[in-house]
Amino acid sequence: MRARLALIMLVVCSASPARAQDSHTLSPEAIDEAAQESEFAALVAKGDRERAAGRLSEAATSYAAAMRVRRDPVVGGRLGMLMVRDRPAQAAELLHDALKRANTTGVERQAFFNAYEAVRARGAWVDVVISHAGARVTLDGDPRNRAGLSAFSMFVLTGEHELRAGLDGYIDDARMFRVVPRKDLRIELTLKPRPLFDDERELQLLTREKGAPSVETLSDLGHASASDTPTFTKQEDPFGYEDPKPAERPAEKRWSVGGGPVVVLGVASWMPAVGVVAGGSFRPNEYVSLGLEGRAAWLTTGVGGEPISAMTAGGIASVCGYYRWAFGCAIGHLGIITIEPSSDAFTNRATTFFKPGIGARLGARFVLGHSFAVLGGVEVVGLSSGVRVGVGERIIAETPPLLTGSSIMGSWEF
Repeated sequence: MRARLALIMLVVCSASPARAQDSHTLSPEAIDEAAQESEFAALVAKGDRERAAGRLSEAATSYAAAMRVRRDPVVGGRLGMLMVRDRPAQAAELLHDALKRANTTGVERQAFFNAYEAVRARGAWVDVVISHAGARVTLDGDPRNRAGLSAFSMFVLTGEHELRAGLDGYIDDARMFRVVPRKDLRIELTLKPRPLFDDERELQLLTREKGAPSVETLSDLGHASASDTPTFTKQEDPFGYEDPKPAERPAEKRWSVGGGPVVVLGVASWMPAVGVVAGGSFRPNEYVSLGLEGRAAWLTTGVGGEPISAMTAGGIASVCGYYRWAFGCAIGHLGIITIEPSSDAFTNRATTFFKPGIGARLGARFVLGHSFAVLGGVEVVGLSSGVRVGVGERIIAETPPLLTGSSIMGSWEF
């Protein structure tokens, strides 16, 4: 008995460490979760380093990879700030979610807010309500609403757009609409059942045939199922990790015409010459414009205290680059300066000088409405030669080959 009892105690003691070891072994699910969290943290840390070093493209790639591992509003906000310039619609949806749910510092939250306000000026939220869940939705031909929700929201850039919804067995419904910055919209789409027969003739032919197909078969004739292409919604995947094509095609305004007052210095005197300017421009993209304008300005006082008037007139061609609200231009001047003595005091005729030149312009552009903007700028133009005005043998005024000016123009864009 003592030998048997000792053997049993030995077996129990040997098994106890094994049971203790098994009780501390992690489950496969816990191991996978820990690995995902480690990968997520590493990708976010890499994105932060790349962003601090100024490598914004690499930072966006790391943040996007982290979001594929696990959705996080703080990381989404950081990614959204990097997408403001190139993909503003997706950036707006990411930043909107970050402002609602991100638990971060006040400084970073303010950065999210500033970026969101900048992108809000380029479009508006569109709330979409569909009569049937599961419908396929496209915006300008690009798929949206992957989950097939009956109601969702999306950020759409300024311009004209088409929204369409379709479902097997129903007639498509489509709406054309225009987006104005910061003017949110609500669009309702109603899907109506497709008729059982396309026309009465088809119905008559079928009723005369023996063994006509059942109603269920007839309702499916000639209606192939539409493709279930993945779609995107604000709730799920607003920035399209799997499909790099942007969800919207913004309708940029290409042309503009306008005019306003102008003040020019250097027209045979450094006193201001006041006049008007009018012109138009073409913008092949949002960063560059080509412009042509004409202007005329008259000196408000006499030249050198004498009853002599002066004016300038001509055309200006410009090539301008834009960054947000600021712009800079290279300009070419082709015009004249005319000096005209008073007939009561002098017998000489008016003298006209041809003055080509080149220069530069700096200014700011402020959009005040859907199709109206105000532009203000200052410029310096170097001319081919200066102007010297004399009375008899006495020089009463002399200006170097330089014109400076400033103008304010109201511009209608289309």
